[in-house]
Amino acid sequence: MRYGVVIHGPEVIDSGIAAKVLDELSAAGEVEATIGGAMGVAALIDAGLEGRVSVKGRQLVSDALVEMDRRCDEVVLLNASKTPASGQAFGRMVVSRVINRLKVPLVQIDDGFYISWKPTVSAGTVALIRSMGLREAPRSIVPEPSPHRRTISGVEIGENVWIDGIVIGKAIDEVVEVQLVKGELAFTGLEPKEHGIAKLNIQDLSRAIIRSGSVRRTTGGGGSATSAGDRIILIDHRAEDALFRGRDIKAAVAVGDDTTCIATSLLSRLGVPVIGIVDGDEDGICMDRQAAEGSIRLVLHPGNDDQLGALVREKVFRGQDEIEYMGTVGELTTRIRYLAGDKLRAAYR
Repeated sequence: MRYGVVIHGPEVIDSGIAAKVLDELSAAGEVEATIGGAMGVAALIDAGLEGRVSVKGRQLVSDALVEMDRRCDEVVLLNASKTPASGQAFGRMVVSRVINRLKVPLVQIDDGFYISWKPTVSAGTVALIRSMGLREAPRSIVPEPSPHRRTISGVEIGENVWIDGIVIGKAIDEVVEVQLVKGELAFTGLEPKEHGIAKLNIQDLSRAIIRSGSVRRTTGGGGSATSAGDRIILIDHRAEDALFRGRDIKAAVAVGDDTTCIATSLLSRLGVPVIGIVDGDEDGICMDRQAAEGSIRLVLHPGNDDQLGALVREKVFRGQDEIEYMGTVGELTTRIRYLAGDKLRAAYR
């Protein structure tokens, strides 16, 4: 028996559930496991599971399920949702994209419940479900995915909602709907943040990664790696890509408060210092404050982080996203501080 396990998010790893599932299924057969998404990979590093789970960058869960379906006898979708309703909504959304392409059984194992989306599951999975005391949740109607409309369920009022790693507003309802109308995003149940929305270029909502709340609701132990290299990278959006871009680099420069916080947290696992260009308008979607040695936040007067980021791109990175840099991290910091001029308010390590 060959099991394919697709892990979604860091919470199911931080809770220890992922390790238990891998152990139990390994006793019943051969297991291939995969994960996509930077916060999940960070949790994987924290839990010491890198050798047991392959990393697929920003691969969508639906794409991973199809790949596993082609190679395995059964597929397990592993998740830990905020609420049972949001867990069922997540499963329904993912399965709607792939149900007609799947040939083998698919079961979703979640926080306290499971859903058999494509029966019948194997004896090994049944034994696992029983050992975890999970209740069965019914399969709901699987809708056709739409490139023009997405509904986010299980949202808490006041939570940040973000698309592809960029905060686009705060929830004012427990259900948020996103629509793509003539190439422009429109919302219900959301107080939009135009500054974030302007950074997005969405063509197909069914392929976008949309979430609410913080990027990681649970915590794990951090790493103590060190990094070496001659490259430096610029991160001015899609902060979660930092973990996939950050191996064997000297340092990263991050632009924006939330971008800096996320990038610093992720790159701490690789021992990469981050020079953050911030102005104090953090939305609070990342609670982890781990940082590699040498990291620093350059705090500007309000409204100046994007402007300095553009100047750093031009003067330091020569218009590129990454370059070879032979100087030290301290020298790079000094150069950026000089470019900031009188816009710099403070610096914190």
